[in-house]
Amino acid sequence: MVNKTGIITIEFVPDRQSYNDEPTRPTRKFKMATMYIKPSEDKPQFGCYSERGLMSYFMFVELPKRMGEFLNTLEFPDQDNAGSPFKGIKKENITNATIFSELDFGKQGFGCPDGAIYFENNGISTMILIEVKADESYAKSCKKKKYNSTIKGQLELRWRMINLLFKDKTREKDGKHYIYETPDLKKTYQDHDRFYKNKLDEDFGSYRRLKITKGVEKVLEYFKKCKNRVYFCAITKEAKNPFVEEKNKENLPVCHNEKWEDAKKQFCWLSITKIEDTRTLNS
Repeated sequence: MVNKTGIITIEFVPDRQSYNDEPTRPTRKFKMATMYIKPSEDKPQFGCYSERGLMSYFMFVELPKRMGEFLNTLEFPDQDNAGSPFKGIKKENITNATIFSELDFGKQGFGCPDGAIYFENNGISTMILIEVKADESYAKSCKKKKYNSTIKGQLELRWRMINLLFKDKTREKDGKHYIYETPDLKKTYQDHDRFYKNKLDEDFGSYRRLKITKGVEKVLEYFKKCKNRVYFCAITKEAKNPFVEEKNKENLPVCHNEKWEDAKKQFCWLSITKIEDTRTLNS
């Protein structure tokens, strides 16, 4: 059954059966991904499977029409959202926008953001990197065992890459150039980031790194226009901003040697309900 926002939750329910005359096993439900049914202007509907499908639909179909509303709806950690750099922004003032549904900064590098938005507003360039947990709260995601599967870990990885990019922390090996993590950043994150488990400092492969291919370089050019204007957006299931409401402060992103009070201006949040039903944006 589809609800008003076009959301179907799919569950797999195995049949009751017996195995080698064992007692009948109880029925178990395995909650799978959510299917989002979305309309289009040309009759066919879009079947958007899981958060990836939903975000691709949103980024390419809805966002171009609602860029101003989306930016105004983003919540920053400051009280009453007073620190939002997008407050009062209007769609007609947004120019040269580029929307990315997914990016890939490498398994040995800095992971795969769920999306990104580049735009200019009155000549000022801005980039927003987006991480999505459609079926999880921020706190629940932080309980996962794999560092780069938690939303905290994902936000930290993106922040680390941008920090290295703007400080021009690169290395060359065999004629190839890499954004290359520094020993001081490694020391900050190695207790939580399992990539660093049992890796020796003197080994080139012992540090997170991103090879700067032609494709990567094209994306990095967008970032280079946006120094001090790169933001990290978490889209999660809860109703209130976790950067404000999160009781366990250890779940907040660690930004190397920056205090959270200084770093928090780079982080914003949106409830997944705003993406599921875009009529609620800016409301």
